[in-house]
Amino acid sequence: MFSFLLVAVLAQGPVAPPEPLAAPSASPAPPVLPAPDAGVADAVVPPLPVASLPPATHELFRRIQGRVAQVRIIERRSGTKSSIGSAFFVSAKGHALTNYHVVSDLVLHPEDYTAELDRGDATVPVRLLAVDVVSDLAVIQVDAPVSDYFKLEEHEPPQGTRLFAMGNPRDLGTTIVEGTYNGLVRDALYERVHFTGAINPGMSGGPTLSGEGGVVGVNVATMGNQVGFLVPVARARTLLDRALAQEAPPDSAALMTSVQEQLLANQQRITDRLMATDLPKQALGGYRVPGRWSPFLKCWGDTPHDPETPYTVTSYQCSSEEDIFLSSSHRTGVVAYLHQHVESQKLGAMRFSALYSTLFSQDPDAVEATREDVTNFRCKSEFVDVNGLTVRAALCLRAYRRFPGLYDLVLRAATLNAATHGVDTSLTLGGFSAENARKLARRYLEGLSWTK
Repeated sequence: MFSFLLVAVLAQGPVAPPEPLAAPSASPAPPVLPAPDAGVADAVVPPLPVASLPPATHELFRRIQGRVAQVRIIERRSGTKSSIGSAFFVSAKGHALTNYHVVSDLVLHPEDYTAELDRGDATVPVRLLAVDVVSDLAVIQVDAPVSDYFKLEEHEPPQGTRLFAMGNPRDLGTTIVEGTYNGLVRDALYERVHFTGAINPGMSGGPTLSGEGGVVGVNVATMGNQVGFLVPVARARTLLDRALAQEAPPDSAALMTSVQEQLLANQQRITDRLMATDLPKQALGGYRVPGRWSPFLKCWGDTPHDPETPYTVTSYQCSSEEDIFLSSSHRTGVVAYLHQHVESQKLGAMRFSALYSTLFSQDPDAVEATREDVTNFRCKSEFVDVNGLTVRAALCLRAYRRFPGLYDLVLRAATLNAATHGVDTSLTLGGFSAENARKLARRYLEGLSWTK
């Protein structure tokens, strides 16, 4: 075993993931669409039925296009839109679903932004009622009741079902895209549906429908090449039920508190999941290093081959490959680590030591954030003993300014038992409590050993 002081940083101040689909505003205005009937009584009425989908989609599109609207985020000082997304009505009282990342500015900067819905022939203001930052969902509401809205399906469709995504791609007006339901993404940290279809920026928050017109998911992200992702309908139903149960709309402070509580609960869920699992060991050179800790981690290895380089670096890395969108500049909810085995029989001890020190001093990729989002890292470095193996370790933490109690962690460690080979390793955690970050870093470091 080893002794290693992992220092908490207290009270410092208040592989590429899929891209969210919200889009910056563009100049062309969307085509004018028929507005829903006006003057409907403020009472719950059933949505208008939609017949089974015909061979062509124009009939479905004609019947339900009024249920989908464009969300516009308005910058208060200029009075112009700063970004756009999509939303769809889900109650007679004007409730609509969209993505959190579409309306995140309303949560983080309510003094600078407001929002409105463009329904085709009119724009109406909306208020934000509830958010699920982990699932990337939000519920908004307009003041006027609506006569026609979508039903949320009770169950996921069978794999291979023909689906139809709707939204407002790139400010071009309401669009419908045909695709295929491919089930939940396997071994994902955050639940997502794999949708084969060309959903595009601006379609964020729009519905994806079955042939009967029921919502089976919410558009959320794309990787291009007709690889899209949806939030499962069950998550949307849970958030809508919470919003409908509220007695009054929350103020900006309550929304921030809700996001903070959701992030704290999420990092606890991840911590419990990792700590309940034995950390597997992966052979790397003459060492054993932490392997694939959980199924939600994707792991890859590589050794570049350059005959002119007098040393070799074999890498092994694991990452959750997913994150949580907080703002356009801040992502969180990440687990990632990288091992690099360095070896040379040509450099000699002194030159290898210089190479090894340079490798250790390089900054690993930190979770995306700005000075507005987080404090500077504070680090503690020392030499420790890990299972009889001498290791140089550095632990760094930085605090979240808007969400007290959350931190990003970077742990760097390098073995020091040999003159011509060694392992340099780094662990990155995004959005964890200081206690859980220390706990996971300790378990991670215990995974290092030398096979001799």
